[in-house]
Amino acid sequence: MLRHAASDRFRMNSTTYAPQPANRATILVVQNDPLLLGLVSGSLRPEGHQVIESSSPLEALNLSAQDFQAIDLVVTAVSCRPITGIEFARRLARRGVDVAVLYVSASQSLANAIAGSLGQSAVIAEPFTGAELRSRVRKCLAAQRRKTRRDSGPAD
Repeated sequence: MLRHAASDRFRMNSTTYAPQPANRATILVVQNDPLLLGLVSGSLRPEGHQVIESSSPLEALNLSAQDFQAIDLVVTAVSCRPITGIEFARRLARRGVDVAVLYVSASQSLANAIAGSLGQSAVIAEPFTGAELRSRVRKCLAAQRRKTRRDSGPAD
């Protein structure tokens, strides 16, 4: 289980729902806008996901390597500050963190560019519904699980 971070900018929230374990994930939501942070997190908890919230990408980088190993998906705003969600993901990759990332974009043209580069399931453009977000999260998690199985295939 992940530890509570010392700062109140991180909030770990469990849910009382109990779906099948294969469908449950630990999701880090990084979003500067407190309203969007709450809406995204609130849309994911009823699916049984454990949600960790951070209002700052720099502070989210303070999670330990062990904590990041337990995270299945990062949902981050492209326009986070003081670093962008894209830079946040780059820094995770430089630290050796291999985690799926779903980018949230307020700009449709930027969302299209990200989709063209990383694939349609890697981005969701605002405005979106809770159902659209949950669908995109399921697609990201499924793709990550396929990648994990492929990467950890049988040893020769």
